[in-house]
Amino acid sequence: MLKIGVVVDNEFDHDHRVQKEIQLLINKGHQVHVLCFDFGKKYTTHKNTRVLRIKLPKKIKDLLVLLSTNFNFYEQFWAKHIANFITDFKLDAIHAHDLYMSKATHLGIKKSKQKIPFTLDLHENYPAAINSYQWAIKGWRKLIVQPKKWYSKEAAYLSYADKLIVLSDSFKLDLIKRFPFLKAQHIFVHPNMPNLESFKQYENQKLQVDYTSKVPTLFYFGVVAKRRGIIDILPWIQTLLAEGLEFRLLIIGPVDKADKANFNTYILSNQLKNHVTYISWSDVKFLPAYLKKIDIGLAPFEVNAQHDSGVANKLFQYMYGEIPILATASKAQKSLIENAKCGLIYSDYESFKNSTIQLLDSDFRKKLGANGKTALLHLYRQKKDQQFLEIYDSLENTAKPF
Repeated sequence: MLKIGVVVDNEFDHDHRVQKEIQLLINKGHQVHVLCFDFGKKYTTHKNTRVLRIKLPKKIKDLLVLLSTNFNFYEQFWAKHIANFITDFKLDAIHAHDLYMSKATHLGIKKSKQKIPFTLDLHENYPAAINSYQWAIKGWRKLIVQPKKWYSKEAAYLSYADKLIVLSDSFKLDLIKRFPFLKAQHIFVHPNMPNLESFKQYENQKLQVDYTSKVPTLFYFGVVAKRRGIIDILPWIQTLLAEGLEFRLLIIGPVDKADKANFNTYILSNQLKNHVTYISWSDVKFLPAYLKKIDIGLAPFEVNAQHDSGVANKLFQYMYGEIPILATASKAQKSLIENAKCGLIYSDYESFKNSTIQLLDSDFRKKLGANGKTALLHLYRQKKDQQFLEIYDSLENTAKPF
């Protein structure tokens, strides 16, 4: 058994990827401690996991993040807490999430004077991601955040870790190609596959906002933003409806502040207001029940280095619900969809239109949906989402640093 410290710079409670990883580690017999933030909310107790929360107002945290590219306040803040975390809990290993937490974790290990191994868990291609966030690239914030600097910081931050966890095989290959000092055997792929047991548990959950439709429903679940592509396809939806295609659009998720006015202009327009249902937020536990009410899952992400880094969890969720996917050609999701034969890829309006017309055929949808569920279950049988556990198996067996 190892004592593993997990570090996340959020509240942790709604981070399903982190929670799933922790449960897998506990299932292997490891003891897991979590270091995260306390933003003054009421938090639940997590079974078999000790959660240490750092009390900090959310506005102060956001300010520190805003300054973190050029000032080390945030890294020093975390380094101090990580050092104490390591010594207080006598940790055998540290598992930190997201690239920007790498240096702080490295410094925390040094401060603790404990030579423990460090695994860095990359949830995304962070330099590409921050250069797509409207809050970071617009107005005065751009001058402070200077997001382009992260392209030059990436190599150093990757080098601090002993092992890496990434979302996809394609991102792993990309990192190895760009940074030859990285070794393939030190990079482990952990796709965003959902927890099957929790999905089964919530299939019959009563919805907070009920939804029914007599025509096929296109569905998007997640943050609504231009970078996510959902706003870009709204004028296409308008045109298809004007041409006489019969379907509805259901969108669930919060809207980025910078995109809210543009989004509202579309969904409240005369062309869309009677064909779009928008729900501003729903806990992911309701998703399995929604999947029973919709027909086509949308994954319209902008094609860029950020979205090439991995498959969004919503695609695996669509596959679980036997829902065919209509998606852009981001590398990882295109590979998944084409290999599983569970959806269609579009690159422009014409291909979006043709794909939508095909997917309005119920028999075709059922075929693709069944393919998706079969492929997902195959990934679970391969334990594709448990590869990262080899990191800790190796450490436990040798009782030595990586």
